[in-house]
Amino acid sequence: MTAHASALPRSSASAVMLGSLAALVLSTLGIAVLVGASAPLGSPPASGAVAGIPPAYLTAYRSAAERFALGGDGWSYLAAIGKVESDHGRSSAPGVRSGQNAHGCCAGPMQIHNGFGAGTETWGRFKVDGDGDGRIDIYDADDATATAAAYLRASDAPGDWRAAVLAYNHSGSYVERVVDQAAAYRATAASAQVGETFVTNRSRGWLTALPGFPGERCDERIVPDVGLLVRAFSIAVTDCFGGSPHEIGGEHPLGLAVDAVPADGSWNRTLALAAHYGWSPGCARSGCAGRGPFRAILYNGYPGHGDPDHTAHRIFISRGNTPRRRRSRARLGCAYCSRRGPNRELVASSS
Repeated sequence: MTAHASALPRSSASAVMLGSLAALVLSTLGIAVLVGASAPLGSPPASGAVAGIPPAYLTAYRSAAERFALGGDGWSYLAAIGKVESDHGRSSAPGVRSGQNAHGCCAGPMQIHNGFGAGTETWGRFKVDGDGDGRIDIYDADDATATAAAYLRASDAPGDWRAAVLAYNHSGSYVERVVDQAAAYRATAASAQVGETFVTNRSRGWLTALPGFPGERCDERIVPDVGLLVRAFSIAVTDCFGGSPHEIGGEHPLGLAVDAVPADGSWNRTLALAAHYGWSPGCARSGCAGRGPFRAILYNGYPGHGDPDHTAHRIFISRGNTPRRRRSRARLGCAYCSRRGPNRELVASSS
């Protein structure tokens, strides 16, 4: 690819299928997801593959993110930059594998400013021997990725990824491309874990705190999966376990529902989630049953669901229910049950 000199790192610059044991509903003033919970979807993969990323580069991104403490999402931002700059080293553009780019300023798969070939600027300040081979080569995937990670860390990542990416490339549109690509890679990584098994079968406990969202509790079996969707699609949880005004026979009283909004206000996040799991305008009115791992996806076009330009600002995704058995009212929370009368029986998915 061709990189723009004005948009590259400067030395003066200082961003599912869920298992078989439980059901999860994600809703957002906006988004609701009901799925069977089978896989403990969590942080980016420590091993395995992510579609579109060469294995050697994925290893480099993961290693560099860990080395420079870029957090759970760090690998995806490094991968996104690698994709935008050089398609993970696969581009035949000048400066990717040898020489300088078309602007003369930058080189390597991460297109790092090296003082127009002098080895100074960003490369001179931050260069790292990423693979420990005793050589530091701007065209080497490990060295280039580790150097990029060091630069991003110095530019306020992971505290503020947008600011860090903007420091890497002084272009708002570039930041959007990287942020969106990073989210897409996280979503792909999440989907890659769909076939895994979530084994819990715990007899103790029921509700547990949802990390990162003070005061929110969910059925403990879905917490890892909710966390995955939060990270993969940049959503913020506003409610999980609860009673009124939620539907009496729904999943909120069971701790199996999540209300959420886009973390950054961009409803493209909910659209991306819906589309990623099989929703499309053509099947919207019927719930897009059978299009993906979920039983149904209720979003724009389905009565009572959709983004702020539609009726109730809600998307509902369902994968169908696993076999159920009755649980005692006390186990499910008598405070809620008592408001519904002594004969109201609640059921929860069980193994």
